[in-house]
Parts: sequence; C-alpha cells; structure tokens
Amino acid sequence: MEFAIAAVIFLLIFLNGATDACGSIATAVCSGALSLRRGAILCGVCNGIGGLCGVWLFDGIGESVLSAWNFGTSDEIGVLTSLTVTVLFALIAWIVALPTSESHALLAAAAGASAALSGNGSVFSALLPSLLWMSLCVLAGAVAGTFLPQFLPLKLRPAAVRRWQIVSAGASSFLHGVQDLSKFCAFLSLVGVSAHHPALLLFGAGIMGIGSLCGGRRMTDAVGDALAELRPRPALAADLACDVALLALSLGGIPASTTHTKTAAVAAAAAVSPHCKIHKSQFLRCVAAWVVTFPICAALGYYLSLIFSAAL
Repeated sequence: MEFAIAAVIFLLIFLNGATDACGSIATAVCSGALSLRRGAILCGVCNGIGGLCGVWLFDGIGESVLSAWNFGTSDEIGVLTSLTVTVLFALIAWIVALPTSESHALLAAAAGASAALSGNGSVFSALLPSLLWMSLCVLAGAVAGTFLPQFLPLKLRPAAVRRWQIVSAGASSFLHGVQDLSKFCAFLSLVGVSAHHPALLLFGAGIMGIGSLCGGRRMTDAVGDALAELRPRPALAADLACDVALLALSLGGIPASTTHTKTAAVAAAAAVSPHCKIHKSQFLRCVAAWVVTFPICAALGYYLSLIFSAAL
C-alpha cells in the first residue's frame, strides 16, 4: 500500500508541474519575459525552496488540511483514493487544456472519501471547508488584480518590467511550493510517511519542474494568452496580485489554489487595464471547470473509496 501511495504521489507531482505549477509562470512566459525552459527551471527551484519553507514555517496549511476530514480507521485507503482521483482529474484537465487545480480536486476527493469512510454520509458538510477555501482564493486574486495595476509606477521601463516579471514568477512558484507541497506532505503524514526531509522535498520539486518542462506549454497558454491579452505592465500587475493574495492566504494557514488565484488575478487585471482584453469563452470554461470539480471529484472519492475498501 505504501509503495502504491508513493508512486501515485510522485505521478501527481509530475502532473502538478504540467498543469498547476506552470500557472505560476504563465504570464511571464506568454508576455516574453521568460522562455518556457527557463520558466520551468525557475518553477522547479522556487517550488523546492517553497516546499522546504512551507512544511516548517507555514505548518498551518497542513494542519487545516488534516483537521478538515476524518477517514476513520482507513487512512491509507482515504489517502490513496484522494490521490488517485486527483491524478485522473489532472490528466483529463491536461488533455483538454483546461486550467484546473490539483488542490481543488484533492480537497474535494478527500471530502468524498471522508464521508464514505468515516460513516458520516454527508458529503456536503465535508465539502464546506474546501468550498470556503477555493472561494477565498478567487476573491483574493480578483480583489488584488483589480487594485494593484493602479499602484504600479507609470514610468516603469520595459526592461524593468521584464525583470520584475521574472522575480514575481519566482515568488509565485515559491508560494505554489508552500501551498501544494505542504498539502501533499500532510496527506502522506496520515499514512506514517515523513515527507519533511529536505532531499525528498527537493526531489519532488525537481519532478514538478520536469513536469512543467514536458507538458507545461498547454496550461501556460491556457492561463496566459488564451485567457486574456495582457501587455507586460498589466501582466506584471496580475503576477504581483497573485503573489500578494497567495502570501496573505498562506500566512493565514488557508489551503489555496495557485491556478484559481492566478486566473482571477489575470482576469481582473485585464478588466481594469486599458488596451487589454479578456477572452470570455476561456474564462467561462475555467469557471465551469471549477464548479464541476467539486461534485465530480467528491463523487469519485466517495465511490472509489468504497471500492478500494472492498478490494483491499
């Protein structure tokens, strides 16, 4: 069972790099400040550093995750179910190039598994924490994306904008590591696997960076050019807005989604910036994906945990 869980978690980390982590570098890549290759390297390095900091300095995120659900006496089955559902959902999202969040899928799947394994049949009550957390992500990203473009210096030179975009992309990747690697470590701790070792965290970050390099172009475009036409200045504002929102949520110990936060920040920055355009069809696809993630992943988590319980 432990081998299966380890295999699934590393597959999830790889897919996380291809789907979720690359959202942190999307605007910098699409606006030309970074190539995808350099962005993927930056993403992997900063995610590793963020993961190290996250499990030690932002332990409230893991505590929030662990306190939200109860798998009864079947922690291993609950963890395996949650990870398996998230891998399947992430793979489908990558195939259709739809910006979804592994955090969102993981938390929803865990809620469904918790309702099935704990004897508490109310999936909705188990979903409430996730609903609140994901709503806060969207709200924080949208608010920050609306107001930050107004505070950027008007005379900021193009070269300075590009440099700050790279810095901001690194900060987004760092905060993504703080968030997602902290969640993965919390789930592994339920089955007695210590994921706090620096070498293991850096290895996971390396796999995430490889995932971004191998499959990140589809999601980078989906969160960047396909979502909105942003000039470098509003693109920088969107990045900074995402950073501010993610930092505030992380300091509050709130499990957050980088994809949700970045998408909301990009859409808001495009809406308030002149000569920028939101592609409404792509934005509505993103919102629809967020809405269906909860019922689909929760239902899969509920029924798959029952199947695993009967089979294992």
